[in-house]
Amino acid sequence: MSESLLQSDKPKTPVLHEKESPSTEAGQKKRKGTLWLKLSAWVGVVALMVLALLGIMARARTTENLQKQADQVNAARTVSVVKPGEAPAILSIDLPGQTQAYMQASVFAQTTGYLKKWNFEMGSQVKEGDVLAEIDTPQVDEQLNQAQATLKQAQAGFDLARSTDQRDQDLFQRKVIARQDFDNAESDFRAKEATVNADEAVVMRLQALESFKILKAPFDGIVTVRNTDIGAMVNAGSGNPLFIVARVKPLRIYINVPESMAHQVAVGDKADLKFNEFPDRTIPGKVVRTAGAIDPTSRTLLTEVEVPNENGELFPGAYMQVRLSTGASKQSLLLPANTLLFRPEGTMVGVVGADHKVKLKKIKIGKDLGTHLEIVQGLSPTDQVIVNPSSSLATGQTVKVQGSQDEKELAAASP
Repeated sequence: MSESLLQSDKPKTPVLHEKESPSTEAGQKKRKGTLWLKLSAWVGVVALMVLALLGIMARARTTENLQKQADQVNAARTVSVVKPGEAPAILSIDLPGQTQAYMQASVFAQTTGYLKKWNFEMGSQVKEGDVLAEIDTPQVDEQLNQAQATLKQAQAGFDLARSTDQRDQDLFQRKVIARQDFDNAESDFRAKEATVNADEAVVMRLQALESFKILKAPFDGIVTVRNTDIGAMVNAGSGNPLFIVARVKPLRIYINVPESMAHQVAVGDKADLKFNEFPDRTIPGKVVRTAGAIDPTSRTLLTEVEVPNENGELFPGAYMQVRLSTGASKQSLLLPANTLLFRPEGTMVGVVGADHKVKLKKIKIGKDLGTHLEIVQGLSPTDQVIVNPSSSLATGQTVKVQGSQDEKELAAASP
């Protein structure tokens, strides 16, 4: 019994299975977590290396492409060139113009009445003094008759006053009448004289109105407008002309010459006129006068050109092109207008040197001749100027010059 008690008093040690051991399970979890972290780190490093390699390769390809493009642009750019031509002794410029009548007058009515008749239709040739029309003025006629009658009455009173004054003057000298009687006769004579002068002025005014009944041509020309007809009411000072007469032999043409050519324009310079109505003809004209001052708004010189028009085939108001020929500046050159480069430093051109390198030169333009320009400074006759230059053209670029045949064709294009 005592042995059984002793055995029962011994502590019992629990028996644990291997799968139920806490230390074994925690170790396994720890090893798994460490392995996963290492694997993730290696995957991240490999991914970064792959991305970095791809970026380097892409950048290398881009750099290579850009370099190839730059090499192609610098090495394979082909340009056309032209050498400046010497400006001729006479330069020509085409300017728009419009013909105008040498003289033009609007014929108005200066008296009131009704149109009695007209003698010339629109387009008729007239001579100075020809009667264009007559106006019937019954009211003015009656006023004139009345004024003439009043003048006769005043003249009779004036004649009596003058006789009385002469008689009283003789009697006063012989001391037959008093001084007051003589003064009264003298005053009456002067008053009657003033009345006659006033009535004569009225008659003259009405006679002038009567003369306006006849409308005459002011100069040789052509009737371009007729604004009335027989029986029409005519009002003096209405503002509407009854006829317009224009002189078309010769004709005037006004053109605006650019300021750069103003000092070369002189009276007598040749001007050739081209009309759309006469495409195969050039009609000669000449400069007859200039304004002598530059218009500050348009920066041009107003110039008048005259064309004889003896046969009257040219009409006023027609549009045409005027080719004006003036003297050129000394030692000036000509360049096509499509060679210019506009930079902040000013107007420039690209010149190709013997080493095929581009050099930008600043130039000074004289006259603008449309398709060509006069160059007065910055170029020499031997320079090879690039035609249609690229906006990216810069000094130092290497270019290849196009064949000489194109160069000859460009050089041959001169005004």
